Amino acid sequence: MSQPTPSNKGASVQPNKLNLRTARTLTEFMDLIDEFKPEIPGTLWFRGQSNASHELIPGVLRNIITTSDSMGRSIKQGQIQVSSGGGASGLSTKRLLQTFKRHARPFLDHAPANDFEWMFIAQHHGMPTRLLDWSTNALVALFFAVQRAEVRQGDGIEQCNAFLEDPSNEDGFAIFVIDPEKINREAYKVPGPIDVAANPEKWSDWVNPMESSKAIDFPICVCAPHMTNRIRAQSGAFTLHGRFTHALDYYSPLKPHITKIFIPYTSTAAIRDSLAQVGITESFIYPELDTVVRDIVRTETARFKHWLSHRSLDDQDE
Repeated sequence: MSQPTPSNKGASVQPNKLNLRTARTLTEFMDLIDEFKPEIPGTLWFRGQSNASHELIPGVLRNIITTSDSMGRSIKQGQIQVSSGGGASGLSTKRLLQTFKRHARPFLDHAPANDFEWMFIAQHHGMPTRLLDWSTNALVALFFAVQRAEVRQGDGIEQCNAFLEDPSNEDGFAIFVIDPEKINREAYKVPGPIDVAANPEKWSDWVNPMESSKAIDFPICVCAPHMTNRIRAQSGAFTLHGRFTHALDYYSPLKPHITKIFIPYTSTAAIRDSLAQVGITESFIYPELDTVVRDIVRTETARFKHWLSHRSLDDQDE
């Protein structure tokens, strides 16, 4: 039995809930982006994730374990919890950053001026931090999501309808859209995004929020100076997570300011081709010789496969 085409009209625009949308082509995706009306044009942030079930949580918080319950009692490994709250533990962001600073100096042309600049550089070299990368370019975010996404067959209609019923659906990838102005205003009543590296003394508690006496619980939207080509390529846009270990899309007051666009894996191959057609490639995002080579090889491989398939058809006709 055929499935009805998913409708985005009025989809989950409800208090304290994520706004949910679906797309199956690049055109549908861009039509959705055009519908956003931020208070200040051009200020939306985008993040692509190759699995739509993944939450908006930074690397260092993805392997947190609960060590005590809400009464302060120690929790043994594998023990079932029946209540929320308590203590948690994970990688030490303070020790990670200190170690990175000791080892990274010989490889840097210019020494970072403060801990925030060190944190931004560490993040872009793969170190787990409390930072989560965003982009001011919707197509760049879409590229990052689709590059590692699975490729499946079908029309994707059933998967889109399932996502609107259950946003944790794993049958596609996702692009999240936020308005940093509204996120910061809701969480801390401050304008955003915040240039924390420009005034490191004022925002110093955010370097190690677990040691701060201030109530810096929720994530905040921050911007980074363009110290490297990779930071520049991704716009230097981040959410910096505070003392709480939950994902950005966990907090009820922030959910209305977050939109999740689901794209089924059945659209992966077509959207990759569409992005390449409009010039959104790895070497466009990261203009380095290594990425230029990868794009050349990728294009030539596609050309060879096309020739090979037509050669096989010609052989069948003979």
